[in-house]
Amino acid sequence: MEVKVFGKPGCEFCKTTMKKFETFLGRWQITGEQVRLSFYDMETVDGLAEGAFYSVVKIPATVIEKNSDVLARWDGQVPLSEEFKEHFSPFLAAAN
Repeated sequence: MEVKVFGKPGCEFCKTTMKKFETFLGRWQITGEQVRLSFYDMETVDGLAEGAFYSVVKIPATVIEKNSDVLARWDGQVPLSEEFKEHFSPFLAAAN
């Protein structure tokens, strides 16, 4: 599973989104092997290319993906923990 956050380095909402996922994954002891968290800088060629693939027009944009299937997506907002928690339920059950 992968969480992709598209944004810019100076964007406070982008930083908040990354921090929220880092805190959530750490709190539930979900490892990088289980869920990869990636930040795509929309001010770089690579970030723009990946963003174009996902049709990103507003930042922050967050995509939760599993086996190339998009499970959830948020554009132009910081997702709430309650909105994305359900997608991590297999890992949460293992942590309890």
